[in-house]
Formats: sequence, structure tokens, C-alpha cells
Amino acid sequence: MTDGPPAPEGRRRWLRRWRWLALLGPVLLILAGPLWLPLLGRFLVVSDPLQPADALVPLAGGRQRVVYGAELFNDGYARWFVATDMLLNVPGVRASYSELVQQEAVWQGVPRERILLLSRVADDTYQEAAFVRELAEEQGWQSLLVVTDPFHTRRARIMFRQVFADSGVSVVIYPVSDHWYQPDSWWKSGDGLRETWMEYSKLALYLVGYR
Repeated sequence: MTDGPPAPEGRRRWLRRWRWLALLGPVLLILAGPLWLPLLGRFLVVSDPLQPADALVPLAGGRQRVVYGAELFNDGYARWFVATDMLLNVPGVRASYSELVQQEAVWQGVPRERILLLSRVADDTYQEAAFVRELAEEQGWQSLLVVTDPFHTRRARIMFRQVFADSGVSVVIYPVSDHWYQPDSWWKSGDGLRETWMEYSKLALYLVGYR
């Protein structure tokens, strides 16, 4: 004898339970946010052991990267300072992004003669890594110190390790210190929400093959 469909009363009880779960699930997720949201922020932030390198590369995208990179350079962590380039469309600004990076680095105390400019404009982090590899091979460098925002470090390390996999060049990825991004409370600010969402979106696209 096979079981028939649930009795009407049984179906109603089953539906009521699922309605409560559907209502309480999001509430429980929100209430438990302080337990799991920090994990999302911490996953994005990685830091390799800091050590001297042949060249220091602040990735394109923000002044904090350049300023902190200059600080590390001035502390003796590299012999060369690399200014990468990206598309810059700012009314009234004729200089390239790499030239602006160079000027900022000089203001921060980096000798102009120790700065190398990449003239090729990178569309994304992966292409930026490829252009940096070309320069490293031209210069005969054996090691690089790459500086970027904390939330960008995980994706940057994945890409640089892939690009430099067979190069013989060691790459250290290091986050900007005293940065505004706080992995344990990123969801409490609009900037934190935006950057965390963007990083996970870009990381997902990269992992499925988009460059």
C-alpha cells in the first residue's frame, strides 16, 4: 500500500512551517551578520611576508597605493619604483596616469631617476601583471614587491602568480597599511559595501575564465 498525498491539514501545517522559515531565514542571517560578514572581508585580504625586492609596483587605481609604496621604497624595500599606466579620462588633465604616479612618488621622496614608467595602458589587473612581467624580464629583476588596497590583494595575488608562474621572478603582494577598508566591518560603509561586492564579482568572473 503506497502513501497517498498528505491530508489537507498536514499540507497546511507543512506550508506554515515553510512560511515561517522563509520569513525567519533572512532575519536570522541579518542577526548573525557580525559572525559571518567579517569572514567575507577577511578572505579578500592577504599579505605575503614583507621583504626587499628589486622593484616596487603600486598597482594602478589609487593615491594611497602610491603613497604607501613610496614609504616602503624610502624604507629601503626596493631599488626601483614602477609606475604602471591605466586609462585616465579627467577633464583638464593632459598627463598620463603613470606620469601622475611619478609626480606623486617624487613628492613623497622617491628619486625621479629610480622611477620607471610603463607606457602601455592596462585595461585590468591581469594585463597590468603581464606588462609588469615584460618589464621585469627586460630589466633582469628577480623579485617584485606589489602594493595594492587590502580588498584587492587576494585577486591581485591570484593573477600575478598565474602571470609569473614560469618566470623565475618572486612576487610579494602587500596591502596598504592604515587603509580605510576594514574587513571586520566593511558592510557599515557605502565604500566598503561597493568594493567588497565589486571584488567578489570580479573574482568570480576571473575564476570562470574572464580576463
